[in-house]
Amino acid sequence: MVDQTNVAYNGESIASDIATSIKSQMRTSDKLLSIGVGVPGFVPAKSGVVHGAVNVGWKEYNLKARIERLLDVSVFVNNDANLAALGEYWQGAGQQSETLLLVTLGTGVGGGIIHRGEIINGPNGTGGEIGHVTIEPGGRLCACNRRGCLEEYIGTKGFANTLHDKLSEKRNVTTELEWDDSVESIVKAAKSGDHVALKIIEECTYYLALALANAVTLINPNKVLIGGGISAARDSLFQPLHKHFSRFALLETDPKTLIVPAKLGNEAGIYGAAKLALDRHSVETNHLRGE
Repeated sequence: MVDQTNVAYNGESIASDIATSIKSQMRTSDKLLSIGVGVPGFVPAKSGVVHGAVNVGWKEYNLKARIERLLDVSVFVNNDANLAALGEYWQGAGQQSETLLLVTLGTGVGGGIIHRGEIINGPNGTGGEIGHVTIEPGGRLCACNRRGCLEEYIGTKGFANTLHDKLSEKRNVTTELEWDDSVESIVKAAKSGDHVALKIIEECTYYLALALANAVTLINPNKVLIGGGISAARDSLFQPLHKHFSRFALLETDPKTLIVPAKLGNEAGIYGAAKLALDRHSVETNHLRGE
């Protein structure tokens, strides 16, 4: 397996690294039917062309064609958060849900929508991108060159931004927090009653709740799953999130049963990629048979 993604030279070796890794895991008797791949960027499902993946350096990058050329097998590419949502729908906390919204809280904020087993991509591959919903018009500048996106207010980056804002305020408030503290440190300080840490969590969950309430109004999902590293904070995150959500929700909904932790952790995307490959291979096979 590839231990770490090599993003040198705008990720030029990633496709070949994937092919090499797959070949090294296969036995002589194995037959590769199809491959599912998740990427941190916008991907129209039909084309498999990555419109943009800032962290990797790709723009209009045909990952699908490159891997297919190396392995001579059908490849299906989608956004990594979409595949995590599909994995949770198939084998995780989203089972039995007709409509599911997954939000991943990592460095940024990802999102995926599943309806009746299908990923809602949209024509440009931006379906489910809740991290780029505007929740503060004219607010913090996002990497997408727009202002006020959700991921500037929640996620590792969002917590850091809010921490810096609080520490920069000219107030005589005692806190144990320092400029470079992690989300884990903020949560720990909040549990010990640190006033600034509590305010940071309140503010970050406020913005997340606002975005989720609007999303729930639009798509009315059976479940909203929260995944990613920050979800490990559990009650420190979910209690204020549920409180703020109740303020914004259109109808009376019990946020404790609607908004819950994801189950599969870092493996959610792996399950989702496998499910995508299996489903699309089945469609291709039936098409060839004329079914």
